[in-house]
Amino acid sequence: MSEERKLLIKQDETLDDLIMGGLKIIQARQGYRFSVDSVILAHFPELNRIRKIVDLGTGNGVIPLLLSHRSSTVELTGIEIQESMVDRARRSVEYNQMDNRIEIIKADIKETANLLPEGFAEMIISNPPFWKKGEGRISKNKEEAIARHEIQVDLEHIAEAAVHILCPGGKLCIIHRADRLPEIVETFGKKQLILKRIRMVHAFSDREARQLLLEAQKNGSRGFSVLPPLIIYDKAGEYGEEIKGIYNRA
Repeated sequence: MSEERKLLIKQDETLDDLIMGGLKIIQARQGYRFSVDSVILAHFPELNRIRKIVDLGTGNGVIPLLLSHRSSTVELTGIEIQESMVDRARRSVEYNQMDNRIEIIKADIKETANLLPEGFAEMIISNPPFWKKGEGRISKNKEEAIARHEIQVDLEHIAEAAVHILCPGGKLCIIHRADRLPEIVETFGKKQLILKRIRMVHAFSDREARQLLLEAQKNGSRGFSVLPPLIIYDKAGEYGEEIKGIYNRA
């Protein structure tokens, strides 16, 4: 690592290998750190004919980095409200020399209409907070609290931003809690974001799905696919074959 690149990493941070294309990401030692959720979400969308993608709530910028590895031509924009995460995401982009393809913008998702032109992108991707206000235990760490609980943004805000940013027929891909599926369908449906593909995510094959991957289309036509389930682990501490395959293809 060159001295110039070393200077991009602060003492309270780690430089972690994404195990894909030599990409690395800067993360806080104490604070929000990405999980396998981001990896499976980044590998869910179909990227054919996609030129521009916007990641709503990009955090440390992990999803734009992973998508840049999947496609060498797509242009990526990450939107994040937390200054500390924006700073790390921008430095990760610089570290990986992706400045020409990935832009990180500090902004509130609720202000997207004033930020990007209508119909800006063919795809939106988002790993939004899973928990509503008042649900579960809110972390004392501000980064984790905002990332995991609907403190700053909720499903309706995501849907509203998607309707503005997406071009006609554009797609929104998210990962979320499986038990919130009815709410997701209702919220998206009100904005004419029509469910097109869904995949249930199981930690182990003998356990019920706790998460789901979902694709909705702006003003979408009829047609809906239920994909085979995704199993994260074969056994404790060992990824299943599909997850291993993602890394082996890297």
